[in-house]
Amino acid sequence: MKFKTTKKAIMNGYNNILCVGYCNLQHLLNTENPIAYTTRAEGWGTDIYAFGNTAIVTGYAPFGNIRPNYDIQKKYNDMAEKIVYDYSIEWADRKIKLSNLIDQFISEITK
Repeated sequence: MKFKTTKKAIMNGYNNILCVGYCNLQHLLNTENPIAYTTRAEGWGTDIYAFGNTAIVTGYAPFGNIRPNYDIQKKYNDMAEKIVYDYSIEWADRKIKLSNLIDQFISEITK
């Protein structure tokens, strides 16, 4: 279950905060659950996914100190899409493959 938080709390709590637009990494984050969310005047603003000292913030009003370019986001999301829709892969194996891909994505962005 995710909890409501603030941009300030996330900015203070993580070294690397990746700012990603709404649905740009929907396949890559397919098996992950957000730990928190933020709101704005219009309602929901973002979901926050935590990976060690790195947070991925995605939604209508994303924020962060690192903005991966669209081509890198698309590259990893496209690779993840092939895993997500390969029904010959068991769920547990799919989760492991996506988790490894997330680690690669974070490593490439934060080097």
